[in-house]
Amino acid sequence: MGGSKPGINHSPEALEAQGFSDKGSVRPNNEDYFGYYIPADPGLKGKRGSLFAVSDGVGGSAAGEAASAEAVNVLLQEYYFGRHSEKTPDRLREAFQCTAMHVYALSLSHASARNMKCTLTSLLIKQDQYFITHVGDSKLLLLRDNRMTQLTKDHNLVGKLLRMGLITEEDAHNHPNKNILLRAIGESPLLLPDFRYGTLQPGDLFCLITDGILEHAATEELKVFLLKRGPAQNGLIQLIAELNSRGGYDNMTILTVKVNSVPC
Repeated sequence: MGGSKPGINHSPEALEAQGFSDKGSVRPNNEDYFGYYIPADPGLKGKRGSLFAVSDGVGGSAAGEAASAEAVNVLLQEYYFGRHSEKTPDRLREAFQCTAMHVYALSLSHASARNMKCTLTSLLIKQDQYFITHVGDSKLLLLRDNRMTQLTKDHNLVGKLLRMGLITEEDAHNHPNKNILLRAIGESPLLLPDFRYGTLQPGDLFCLITDGILEHAATEELKVFLLKRGPAQNGLIQLIAELNSRGGYDNMTILTVKVNSVPC
């Protein structure tokens, strides 16, 4: 299982996963975390698929770091090894719920973690389908046929105002309350995530990011970068370096998953 560090490609040929996380140029700590598990056992992979996740911690450096790491690791453990439904959508939801309860319990048990919360966005690739579970304002984007589409909905104040047509994209980017989350892991013991699924196509490139990435780069710019350089590890490091040169005001994490082939 991967962690919040430069990723090494451990993927089988059908999938290529690369990730990189950085604290940015301003923040003293990195409260982002990413992880993934691509089973080496074909039986387990066929039964459970491959799971990828990113999280952005909230509540101060210590609490934020703990929340994001706990969320990603507990989700991976619960999905693969927890006693949950054998039906994939139900199993994902149940694993997500256990994760929410775990982080919430931690926030109550330690004074230093009293405000512990985090976003959590996950992608499961199983056979010819993908499944998304999501809470918060981290994002999952899909680059397909030269088009970049956001597959998640931002659970924050500016996202809601934007969907209501009360502010513009530019207003949202510069809004003074853009960091206010309306839904997050850790705020409640019961939390239903957004859920979405679809069918894979060869060449699909999924991109899981925390909100710091788009602080200094528009979605279109991110698309052009990935089309030009591809999702190679060095490319992701160069991307983060460029965003740091523009200010690097927030932690930044990007996890890409390239679909080279789809099971028949």
